Amino acid sequence: MKISNKILPVLSILIYLISLTQNAFKVEDLEKIKIYKSYEVLLMGGIGFLGGGIFETFIWTSNIWFLLALIFTKNKKYREALIFSFLATLISTSFMLWKEVLASENGRNAKIVSLELGYFLWITSIIILFSNSIFSFFKNNHQ
Repeated sequence: MKISNKILPVLSILIYLISLTQNAFKVEDLEKIKIYKSYEVLLMGGIGFLGGGIFETFIWTSNIWFLLALIFTKNKKYREALIFSFLATLISTSFMLWKEVLASENGRNAKIVSLELGYFLWITSIIILFSNSIFSFFKNNHQ
């Protein structure tokens, strides 16, 4: 069915873009609540390793795997899309298990108080693409 192969990736992109307008998560740092906006996390996450945030950068790589899965979906390389969307899903959802994130370059961690709408929309966009990849892979390998 061509509908899913066209509509679901577009829906995934739209939800991803909407996620960037929302808060990603809140932390308690030095007895204050700090809100991380999704677009800030996207822009700064890739260089987080420079401040010691190796694991934070690892989570951020979900964006790269998501982008690669989109490219492979567009090029009808469903096996690759499945692999990269699976990686993006696995890595991005693993953040739910975290209790703390790096709060400063001196190594201080801050307690995660809550995951916000932006985070859940981000994951939703990745899961939609992963679902599309599963469907497309099996549909095109069993014809």
